[in-house]
Amino acid sequence: MELIDQAGLLADTLRQRCPVIHCITNSVTINDCANAALAIGASPIMAEAPEEAAEVTAHAQALVLNIGQPSPRKLDAMLRSGEQAGRMGIPVVLDPVGVGVSSLRTTAVRQILERVHIAVLRCNHAEAACIYGMHPDTRGVDSDRSLSQEDSESLARGLAARYRCAVALTGATDLVASPSHLCKLEGGHPMLSRVTGMGCVSTVLCACYAAVTDDSLLAAAAGLGAISAAGEIAYQNAGHRGTGSFRAAVIDALSQMDAAALHAHLKLTEVPDAL
Repeated sequence: MELIDQAGLLADTLRQRCPVIHCITNSVTINDCANAALAIGASPIMAEAPEEAAEVTAHAQALVLNIGQPSPRKLDAMLRSGEQAGRMGIPVVLDPVGVGVSSLRTTAVRQILERVHIAVLRCNHAEAACIYGMHPDTRGVDSDRSLSQEDSESLARGLAARYRCAVALTGATDLVASPSHLCKLEGGHPMLSRVTGMGCVSTVLCACYAAVTDDSLLAAAAGLGAISAAGEIAYQNAGHRGTGSFRAAVIDALSQMDAAALHAHLKLTEVPDAL
């Protein structure tokens, strides 16, 4: 079965199972992340106190670590939860928001990658390049536009191989890589970049799908495909009214996302290995 067909079927599986997703994320986007998880068919729990972090993770089917508002206390919770997830085989999705902007963020991401096995690394080009060691001129949470398509593909493959995970690299054209495969995902709408939190939402969606499949590449493709499809549908329905209406319409679109809708909008192609 083609990856695009598998991703479509996964949308229905998610709604049938309603997995619990433990999210340690930032307060700027926490409401959107929770509503997106609910809309797509999951059950989110937003818990970040170190005293309960590992215990909450033990009841979840996937874990999100988002460093958008880092602090020593939150990092402690992330490491406790991440290590608990590792002991129980629970997939972890990492969003290294703004890594490279400060030593606190960079140290946090380094510690997580050293101590926690990541199933999916969801990041933009600047964040990916910083983690890989290229040290681009970062613009915080904005994607770095200086990388060529070929460089982006090499970066995605390299990170996937280094950390033995799926990499969901977002930009004008999204890339999804595993140690053995690379796929290109096109679509979405530019208005997604004009609403705070859509990157964090895509991370949560990857985790929702990772909760119901052992295939991290498939989960990453489905997660990015879902936000891309929702962006297209939301713009058609509400884009003319502005970004506030568009933001609500994205959640509406996710609430109606099923196999047929995801399959209809998912533009996924496999990239052959470079010669």
